[in-house]
Amino acid sequence: MFSGTFSGTAFAQWENLPGKAKEIAAGGDSTASVWVLGENNSAYKWNENSFSWEDFGGKGDLIAVTNQGRPWVVNNKQIYRLRGRTWQSMPGKATAIAAGGGTVWVLGENKTAFKWNDEAFSWEEFGGNADLIAVDSNGIPWVVNNKQIYRLRGRNWQSMPGKATAIAAGGGTVWVIGENGQVYQWNDQAFEWMNKGGKASKIAVTPQGVPWVLQDGGTQIYRLRGTM
Repeated sequence: MFSGTFSGTAFAQWENLPGKAKEIAAGGDSTASVWVLGENNSAYKWNENSFSWEDFGGKGDLIAVTNQGRPWVVNNKQIYRLRGRTWQSMPGKATAIAAGGGTVWVLGENKTAFKWNDEAFSWEEFGGNADLIAVDSNGIPWVVNNKQIYRLRGRNWQSMPGKATAIAAGGGTVWVIGENGQVYQWNDQAFEWMNKGGKASKIAVTPQGVPWVLQDGGTQIYRLRGTM
């Protein structure tokens, strides 16, 4: 495990998990569905019972997981979603992808945010300009542009405090990795980020609000196991 300060007093405990990954995402409802893209770019799903990763094939550079536990991937800007064991090609191109609150969002080649409309089988534009995106439990996107953080309020993008190099949301929580590589959780009441320590480069959050991270400078996988 590795640890770090939490609110200056306690220590967050991070559990090292098997496997290595380039990207990580989480979704599902009452049961967490955690997926990674391995070093071979294939998609793998975590199996808690066997404490191992199940290979679902495909190829991707980026990954997101919906509330139904379905992964979407982006490979060379092309978008795909898993249907059973088959990867279905989707319209549009993306440079980032996220899912939450029953919605799927991407950042297009022009860095603008788009929301998927399954009925119209097309993407609806919501403006903005960003490098990274996450979607919270209410289906509200949060984006990072040049490390600055924003969230969508209606049709306007609200500037948020702090800076981030990665962002994720789930279980009613929003998390970022700061410029120092440490992990932070958003506190809306205090309107500030709470330091959870650790050292990471990528992050995903389960429906239970538990963050999983890829360690800073490497491909090792960790998840938060509370404080002590």
